[in-house]
Amino acid sequence: MLNPKWLNTFATLVETGSFTKTAERLYMTQPGVSQHVKKLEDELGETLIYREGKQFELTREGIMLNAFIAEQNQQQADFLARMKDDDPHQGAIRIACSGAMAMKLYSSLLNLQTSYAGLSVQLEAAPADRIRQMLMDNQTDIGITTQKFDHPAFEETLLGEEALCVIVPSNADIPQGNFHALASLGYIHHPDGKHYADLVLGSNFPEEYRGVESLDHRGYVNQLAQILLPISKGIGFTVLPESVMSRFEQKEQLTSLPLESPVSQSLFLSKKKHRDLPKRFEAVMEIIHQSTCK
Repeated sequence: MLNPKWLNTFATLVETGSFTKTAERLYMTQPGVSQHVKKLEDELGETLIYREGKQFELTREGIMLNAFIAEQNQQQADFLARMKDDDPHQGAIRIACSGAMAMKLYSSLLNLQTSYAGLSVQLEAAPADRIRQMLMDNQTDIGITTQKFDHPAFEETLLGEEALCVIVPSNADIPQGNFHALASLGYIHHPDGKHYADLVLGSNFPEEYRGVESLDHRGYVNQLAQILLPISKGIGFTVLPESVMSRFEQKEQLTSLPLESPVSQSLFLSKKKHRDLPKRFEAVMEIIHQSTCK
């Protein structure tokens, strides 16, 4: 890397056209100015100036170096301007969350982007472990999960509670508390199927429920928007956040079983502790709170 002091001396020399004026401006001696130029020439292996008495001419390489210095100075000026210009209507909005939360947020985030074309919504649905790693690697600005990471690098805020429900076909005749009637429908499994089933079925049917592996699996779907499709056609049951059911197009074909022990899970917002969010996240945080703090 070229020494910034040498580069500044060279650029000043080109600007003033005089070793004397350069020395005066930089509070150096004339031999000091000459020494900086010589060090640059040694570093680059090129002659930068031809002296003619008290005057000098730039070589081709000297002209190239001066243009390079000007370009670097402009890039630095632009960078410093961008750092100070925190436009609330420009830049990327990077959020990582569960698929269910992504469904809740995406429409409102798109409305925000429609209002301000300079925004770029980057929403990734991912499991908690992946979200944690994305935060650590600075691949996302905020993460929304159902578990606290309890990591010293993170600042975590409780957003609210998300209800979980057992979803069955609307025409299913399942008496409340009858696990065997429910299990006879067969389970529609999904990536969070074990976690949700253990929470809800384990709490409401502690004697009968023996784990999701013990259920008759009628299908597996890894696309959140499609998990409820077989159930709407009378096939199986599943456990999901209530918000997923409320946003399903054919929700009239579904019903949520009443539970003796309702189950909900906490939602946490996580971000890097020592990294302030840009102003554009003020509107984003309002959307998140409106979607979760209910």
